[in-house]
Amino acid sequence: MSPLNQRAKSKDAAKKITGARFIAETFKGYGITHVFFVEAILRYTLMELEALGIRRVLAHSEKAAAYMADGYARAGRRPGICMSQSVGAANIASGLQDPFLGASPVIALTGRALPIAQHRHAYQEVNHTPLFAAVTKFNAVVEAPPQLPYLLRQAVREAMSGTPGPVHLDLIDLRGETLELAEGEWPVVIEEPFTHLPPYRPEPEAGRIDQAVQILKAAERPVIVAGGGATLRKPRLRS
Repeated sequence: MSPLNQRAKSKDAAKKITGARFIAETFKGYGITHVFFVEAILRYTLMELEALGIRRVLAHSEKAAAYMADGYARAGRRPGICMSQSVGAANIASGLQDPFLGASPVIALTGRALPIAQHRHAYQEVNHTPLFAAVTKFNAVVEAPPQLPYLLRQAVREAMSGTPGPVHLDLIDLRGETLELAEGEWPVVIEEPFTHLPPYRPEPEAGRIDQAVQILKAAERPVIVAGGGATLRKPRLRS
C-alpha cells in the first residue's frame, strides 16, 4: 500500500448517501469552512453544508465568488470553493485568471445543461470547456453520478498538488440536481496531505546543499532571495 493510501481516511464505506451529502462530507473532511456561490446551484448540497456547519456565502456576482474563494484559499492554505449555475459559468471562468496566475487552489463547480440541450443553441448555454481551459489545471465534465466520487477527489488533488491552481468541474444539469439527488455507496475518502499547502515538502539533494553552502561562504556580500515556498507551512487557523 502506498503512503498516500495509508494516509487516506474513509468512513461508512458501505453507507448509501446522496450526491449532495457526499459533496458536503467531502468538503467537511478537507477542512473547508466556507463556500462562495451565486444562486441557483447545488441547493440540496447547500442544505447539507449548513447541517455540517460550513458557512454558505452568497456573492453579488460569479466573479466575486471566484475572488472570495481565491482569498480564502490563499489565507487558509486550503481549497477554496466557488459555484454557480450554468448561466454564470463564463463569469466564474473570468474570475479564475488571478488565482491561476497566483497559484491559488480554487475549485470551481458549475452547472451544465443536460446532453439533450447541448449543441442545439439552447438558451444561455455555451460550451464551458474552452472557457476554463486557459485558467485551470484540470477541467472535467461530471456526466454521471458514478463519476462524482472520483472526479471530486481528483479535483482536490489537482488543485493542491505540484504548483497549486484552479480546477473546474462541470456538473450535469443546470443546477447539478441530477448528481445531488442520485444515491450510491460512495465512501468519503479524504487524502490528508491535500488538506493543506504544501501537501509534501520535497527535499533537495545533499550535494546541492553543500554546493550552496560553499558558494555562500565564498561570497563577500551574500544575498538570499527566497520565494513564497520558503514560508509555506501547515496553517493553524480556527474554523
